[in-house]
Amino acid sequence: MSVKIKNISIKGIRGAKESLELPLNGRSILLYGDNGTGKSSISDALEWFYTNRVSHLSSGEIDLKDALRNATLTDEDVSEVSVSYIKGEAFNATKSLFVKRGKLGSEFTNTTEEFGKYLDNSTKENLLLRYQYLRDFIDNTKGDKLKYLSDIIGFSEVTKKKDVLRKSYNSLKTEIKNQNFEAQINTQKEVLIKKIGAAISRKEDLIEVINKKTAPLKTGIEVKEIEDIDSLLEHLKKGTNNKLNEELTFLEKVKATTDTLKSEIEFINKEYDKYYEEFEKIAEDVESIMQTFLAELLKTGDTVLAKKYHKDESCPLCLQPKNIEDLRNEIAARLKEIEESSKKKALFDKAKQSIGAITVERIKRLDNLLLEKLIKQEEHKAIEAGTTALKEKIEKFQRASVEKVTSGNKIPNKDTVGFQASDFDFQSVIINRIKEIKKIQEKDNSAVVYSNVSSSKDAFVKIKYFEKQRIKLEKQRKTLEIIYNEFIKKQKEGLENFISTFSEKINGFYQYMNPDEPFQEIKIVTIGEDDELNGITIEYEYNGEWVSPPQKYFSESHLNCFGLSFFLASVEAFNDNNDFVLLDDVISSFDTNHRKRFAELIFEKFSKYQIILLTHEYDWFKNFVSPLAKKKNWIINEIKWTEDKGTFLDEKPNELKERIEKSIAESEIEGLGNPIRIYLEHSLKEICINLDVKVSFRYNDFNEKRMPDELINALKSRIKDKSKELKKELPTIERVANSALFGNLLSHDNPFNPKIGDLKAFWSDILALENIFVCDKEDCRRPRVSLKNYDNVAKNVRCGCGQTTYEWK
Repeated sequence: MSVKIKNISIKGIRGAKESLELPLNGRSILLYGDNGTGKSSISDALEWFYTNRVSHLSSGEIDLKDALRNATLTDEDVSEVSVSYIKGEAFNATKSLFVKRGKLGSEFTNTTEEFGKYLDNSTKENLLLRYQYLRDFIDNTKGDKLKYLSDIIGFSEVTKKKDVLRKSYNSLKTEIKNQNFEAQINTQKEVLIKKIGAAISRKEDLIEVINKKTAPLKTGIEVKEIEDIDSLLEHLKKGTNNKLNEELTFLEKVKATTDTLKSEIEFINKEYDKYYEEFEKIAEDVESIMQTFLAELLKTGDTVLAKKYHKDESCPLCLQPKNIEDLRNEIAARLKEIEESSKKKALFDKAKQSIGAITVERIKRLDNLLLEKLIKQEEHKAIEAGTTALKEKIEKFQRASVEKVTSGNKIPNKDTVGFQASDFDFQSVIINRIKEIKKIQEKDNSAVVYSNVSSSKDAFVKIKYFEKQRIKLEKQRKTLEIIYNEFIKKQKEGLENFISTFSEKINGFYQYMNPDEPFQEIKIVTIGEDDELNGITIEYEYNGEWVSPPQKYFSESHLNCFGLSFFLASVEAFNDNNDFVLLDDVISSFDTNHRKRFAELIFEKFSKYQIILLTHEYDWFKNFVSPLAKKKNWIINEIKWTEDKGTFLDEKPNELKERIEKSIAESEIEGLGNPIRIYLEHSLKEICINLDVKVSFRYNDFNEKRMPDELINALKSRIKDKSKELKKELPTIERVANSALFGNLLSHDNPFNPKIGDLKAFWSDILALENIFVCDKEDCRRPRVSLKNYDNVAKNVRCGCGQTTYEWK
């Protein structure tokens, strides 16, 4: 779907006090207006209609709605922007701005879902360009350039997906590392070796060993599956000292857990040491890290300067005198420093996250031991104390991992808090007690067998669980790695393909406006490797060498040419819903040659688009663009402003008459009320001036113009006093005055919804009235009936040639 505009009507917005009509009927329009005439009222109104904002009015010091309203309006007046479309009547809508309960509110007349969807889609398109926005993309930082393009092509959503994949992949890697499956499996293998003499890895082998060891006991139970071992153990348990069995199970569990932790001493200490080093680096340069929090502020400040929200040569924060370009260069340098600090902070965050996750996992294992009921018994106090000491030690790691580097506090080094082999000396208590229990159980073969079978079964099950978890996580990691790498590859290919095509468009438009210059080619290129893609920049080939950035060598005019090329390329690339664009004074900084080439570019390359072109450059308008626009059947007009009327189009009567008749012929009568009122008023004024018709003075605060009814009444009185012949024409004049349409024309607030037949009749009456006072002879040089041609002898008022003559006394 691509739509063009049929009509724009603006009333009470910015400089447009009265109704300002742009009856486009899908045609392009060229509008000239001197500074201060209110050209931007049109662009402001259209921007507000589509985006609910006006960029150059969007600041904390300006209330947008209040700024949009014409300053002379009262609370009872309603401001509004109406837009209708060719082939898109379903989207026709008026957006109103009105005072309700002391506050300004706004609403659309079209509340359909279809229109809402069209409006949402249009908001994302490139519909309007002002001069002050030409360099926005060029002056953005590399990261902001990427974000800008990413947002308009939907690439930001792709980046979000990539970040989710990367986080998931890194999370799996961290999980595998933190679980340290190898250490946990080795510990359990040692249990198997001690209990059954081999680190069995197959279920069948374990079952065979258990059946052999229990055969002498003649239990009558044959183990065929792992689940059968529980039945066997239950049988053996009846003939053993259950209390000793439970204690032995508890002790072996504590030993296995602490053995695993002991085997991880080097791993944990190394990870903590890495974190300590990163912490020290950051702590020694906290200021640079603090700067990373200023990045967003600096970027926002640069945007304020780039968009010229702050125009004075001073810092917008401290208001100290400062050259804006110097200030922007300083901001760019600081952002560069912050990039380095951000890399240091990323390494620190990674180490911090690692030690945090490691400590959480180990504390969880030790907490499980401390929840064992036997650990609270008096005879196991040493075990509880040793386990608690291990937990307290690892909690020191954990506290260090959450210490804020900006606090000024130091964290202990590895030598102070690192694990030592002596931390596990309390295991001797466990080992000795296990030996004692086994010695007791030596007299009870069933107890020994029970212990060995129970422990080996638990160790085997745990090994299988750890192996299964490790295999599952490794598979997930590998799968995610493949997906992630393919995603990155496709993402990069997709972006580069788009940027390549997009660059060709930009370069094509730029070269069109700058032929035969040393800048042979311009292109946009990505910055960063694969998943580290972090920005885009602009490069150009200058005398055979690629250089960057363009601000370094380009003139103001060349930079603006690039900005214009970028906007036009964006229109072609991204505008799917609309085939119109508004260009507001975009060539102000161009030299004569660039202005000429830009005009040729618009008429040659963008002929399929409906262009609303506003300019205050009179010579360019008059001598160059207007002739081209006439050839292409554009509407051409001038914008004027007066205190009583506000902004209005200075349409010549002949042009107005031609437009009205064309609209009536094509039954395009929407928005035709005001043009007819203007034409009739103009025609009556001319007749009254020619016949010296006096209109009585009536004070009016806002509008001193004469309304058609005043003019007609005064004209009728004058005719009755002066001419019997013209009195015969009064019925024609009164047909206009008595028309219901005439009544509607007198007030802007009245509806104007006539049928085409009524309108044709009314227009015919207006022309008939006008023809009473105009000679129809082609060679009459002064066709208007006027007192300037008064015949003192015959006492007639007449036209220049005398064919149209009336008695006048």
